[in-house]
Amino acid sequence: MECVAYMRVSTEKQAEEGNGLESQKRDILDYCTKNELIVTDWYVDDGYTGANMNRPELQRLVADCKHKRISCVVAFKLDRLSRNMIDGLYMIEKIFQPNGVQFKCAHDSVSYDSPMEQAYTQMMAVFAQLDKNTMMLRMRGGMLERVKQGYWMGGGNLPYCYSYDKDSGILIPIAERKEQANKALELYISGYSDAMICEICGYKGERVVNRILTSPVNVGMIPYKGKIYQGLHEPIFDKERFELAQQLRKSRSLNKASCITEPNLLTGLCYCGVCGCAMRYQKWTHGKHKIYCMSRNKAMSYLPNHNPDCNNSLEWADDIEEQVEKEMLKISLDLSSYKPKEKETKLDIMQSQLDKEQAKLKRLYGLYADGNDTVLSMIKELEANISAIKENISEERKNFSVKQKNTIVYDEIKKLADVWDSIDKKQKNMILKTIIDKIIIVNGNVEIQLKNF
Repeated sequence: MECVAYMRVSTEKQAEEGNGLESQKRDILDYCTKNELIVTDWYVDDGYTGANMNRPELQRLVADCKHKRISCVVAFKLDRLSRNMIDGLYMIEKIFQPNGVQFKCAHDSVSYDSPMEQAYTQMMAVFAQLDKNTMMLRMRGGMLERVKQGYWMGGGNLPYCYSYDKDSGILIPIAERKEQANKALELYISGYSDAMICEICGYKGERVVNRILTSPVNVGMIPYKGKIYQGLHEPIFDKERFELAQQLRKSRSLNKASCITEPNLLTGLCYCGVCGCAMRYQKWTHGKHKIYCMSRNKAMSYLPNHNPDCNNSLEWADDIEEQVEKEMLKISLDLSSYKPKEKETKLDIMQSQLDKEQAKLKRLYGLYADGNDTVLSMIKELEANISAIKENISEERKNFSVKQKNTIVYDEIKKLADVWDSIDKKQKNMILKTIIDKIIIVNGNVEIQLKNF
């Protein structure tokens, strides 16, 4: 009698020991030989769980049964067909029996020929599910134990600021994201909204900011099943700063008057010239804003350079912005005739020097070939000089991309006068942040510190 064989191994780490594909195949063939069955086809699901029926070869088996292409199916055990009791009985009662397909197991007695055999088969299906449930419980217990030891449980979405080392089972901080996340944390503590942090840091959405600011993973912890465990990975946040952010997140007023929700011209650039603390915009009467030192807010004593005795004055934002605009436009006009060729000229000078030295060396080689031994020391000295020049040229070329960026920045400054009136406040703020490091304000007077180009 002809038959087909069905085999399955799952990815669950060797709950399958002793039930590998080779072992299953060997026992199925032994069973078929003893019972005068000839295997004409093999249906093999390699790496699929038995908890559901979403398996390509099982679905092919179902289709072939429905098309009357199969008269007998042999499996290693019933649990290879399914570890779910309902699915296993469905296969027998709704697929095999209605289509005249016999189902046999090398190690389980499966039959529906009598009420007793039917009850026994159903009991085997129950035990298959019990085995699956027990296995899952063991897996969860093992995962919990790993988490308690400080290892990441693996799977799912990784924390935003980390990668995962599969060999060690430990999360690894991503340097660039770590730096950016700390910037986001400080901005939040300084009073910036999630939306504004997105704008400044370049995050794609406020959900990313929320994940970064609230995830206990970022202070070295691992959340699992509603509890928090100490992790082995390196934290990216200072614990005190992180906890402060959580307190602020719970208690911070929703009053838009005290929160930065949209960019102003100088948002993120202003610092107090008296105490060094950050300064920010605050809505005032009639829709206007003032810029004030955050040291004036005693509740923000956690801020760097916080000084409750700071006497820097509260200034109208319009006045400060006007000073900055005038100064930047003046710089723009002063640079209108500037052509930053200095960096390229330096390379040209070095290359010209190299050409001259190489020409000298060529002449000395000629004299040496004519038998003039007195030039040998001169040749060695010149070769060393040429080698040094080549190294300098190489180093200069490595830095050329940075120098090109400087040229681009200068070009942006020069264009300010032409485009300033045609762009919105958000665009202006972004341009200023590429140019300005800090704006120092003291009692209404402004000092602009440009970035080092």
